[in-house]
Amino acid sequence: MSRGCVAMKFVIQHGVGDPAWTPAVLSQRAVTGFARAAEDVGWDAIAFTDHPAPSDRWIAAGGEGVCDPFSALGFCAAVTERLQLMTLVLVPAFRNPFLVAQQLSTLDALSDGRVIAGVGTGYLSSEFHALGIDPKKRLAVFDENMAVMREAWRGATMTVDGSSFSARGVTVLPMSIQRPHPPVWIHGNSPWGLKRAALYAQGWLGMMTNGNETQVRTVRTTALHDFETLQRRVEELRIATVDAGRNAADVEISVAGTLPMLDVRKGWNVDAYLAELDRLEALGVGWVILNCCGDDPTVSQETAVRFGEEIIAASRR
Repeated sequence: MSRGCVAMKFVIQHGVGDPAWTPAVLSQRAVTGFARAAEDVGWDAIAFTDHPAPSDRWIAAGGEGVCDPFSALGFCAAVTERLQLMTLVLVPAFRNPFLVAQQLSTLDALSDGRVIAGVGTGYLSSEFHALGIDPKKRLAVFDENMAVMREAWRGATMTVDGSSFSARGVTVLPMSIQRPHPPVWIHGNSPWGLKRAALYAQGWLGMMTNGNETQVRTVRTTALHDFETLQRRVEELRIATVDAGRNAADVEISVAGTLPMLDVRKGWNVDAYLAELDRLEALGVGWVILNCCGDDPTVSQETAVRFGEEIIAASRR
C-alpha cells in the first residue's frame, strides 16, 4: 500500500451483520461504543444491510443478521462526527422511490453530509413476495426507482407515472447536504451492474465470491472469484465510464469479501492482510468493506479497535 499517501479507505459492517449476532450487539450502549470506537481508530464508514422480511429458511441457512438501516445509521450519525454512513446495500425496489429519496436526504442532512447510498437489486424471492413485489420485475423496478430518486433529489416538482405510483406535482424535502445527492454506489458484479455504475453512479461495489458457487447462486450475482477477474471488471468499468462521457475516476471502486469476517479471538496475520490490501490498491480499489463478528458486543468492539490499530494505522504510515 502507498505508505505516506492515504488512499485506501475502510468500511466496517456492524456486527449485527454476523449470522451469529446476538441482540446485545444491537443495544443502545453497544452500538454507541462500537461506532465511536470505529471512528476513533480510523475506520472511514460504518454499514448496515437491508433485509426487511428475510425468510426463516434463509436465516437458518446462515443468512446475515439484519436491522433497519435507516434507524441504525441515523443512530450512528447522532453519536459520531466523522464516520460516513453506508447502506450495504439498500434495495430501492422494496420501497416507494419518493420515500427512499426522502429517507436518504434526511439522513444526509442530519449527519452533515455523511451518507453513502449503496444500492442493489435484491435477490430473495420470498422477501419480494412478502413486500408485495414481483421478484421477476426487480431489475426493471430498480431502474425505475433509481431514475425517480435521482430526479427527486434535484429538488424539482415532479409529475410522473410509475409501475406502482402516480405522482402529481410533488417535491421531496429536505434537500441533502451532498449535491446533487448522496453518492450512489451500485452493487453488482455483472455487466448489468457495471453499466449502471458507469452511466450515473459515484461508486461501484464489487463482491468477491472466492469460489463459492452456492453464494453466487443465492445472491444471483456473477462470479468474482479472483483478483484477475476483479482486474478485468475494473478495466471494463473504467472503459464504460469513459464511453458514457464521464471521467474514469468519477466512479469509486469498492470491494467486499476480500478478507474473512474479522474476529479478534481468531486473530489475523498483519503482514498478509497488508499485502492483500496492497494488491487491491494496485488494481485501483479505493475502499475495502469488511464484516465484523457480532455474537458478543465487547468482542465486536475490540475487533474493530484492534484492526484499526494494527491494519488501518499501518496502511497509512
